[in-house]
Amino acid sequence: MQSDSGKTVSVWMDTIKMPTFAPLEEDLSCDVCIVGAGIVGLTTAYHLVRAGADVVILDDGEVCGGETSRTTAHLSCVLDDRFQWLERVHGEKRVRESTSSHMAAINRIEAIVREEKIECDFARVPGYLLLGKSDAPDFLDRELEGFGELFRMLSYEQVGAAAMLSRALGGVSRGKAVFALPGSRRAVELGMEKLVVPELRHVVFEVRKLP
Repeated sequence: MQSDSGKTVSVWMDTIKMPTFAPLEEDLSCDVCIVGAGIVGLTTAYHLVRAGADVVILDDGEVCGGETSRTTAHLSCVLDDRFQWLERVHGEKRVRESTSSHMAAINRIEAIVREEKIECDFARVPGYLLLGKSDAPDFLDRELEGFGELFRMLSYEQVGAAAMLSRALGGVSRGKAVFALPGSRRAVELGMEKLVVPELRHVVFEVRKLP
């Protein structure tokens, strides 16, 4: 793939040949015209076509060029800014909405990969948050407070308003990572499957670094 913008060349640009299309030379009629053949434009078109719409995509460069061609292919519901900062600035509701939207997007991508039988090595793997040199020792404790909010969000998706009864907590006590998952057996399984197990290695790694 040719570099159509920017100075950097990603591994994808250097190893993948994308399909090319002739310039538009005549008027076309469609239900929806999308400007931009990056991941956002193509994903939007994909869902519209599946819904029965006639779609045309326009771009002045290559398919999946620009920023899309420089993606890290790293999908995460954890934003660059930490949960504790986001909650302080935007409030719990906005943080839950943001995290939920990212989780839904990842779930949708996984579903598309499965439904379309796309061989792209999609995999769910542990994520690691490393303490910076200027981070306080209790940084991990404060970040783990977001665990309870994430659990209640997941519970709400399954059981609705009853999720408010949950008092899930996560933290560190005497050098040990502690997760409290009060509730039904189903609630405990949910918390373990979606939150604790995927991040357990990361949590243990960080706890062992604490003084």
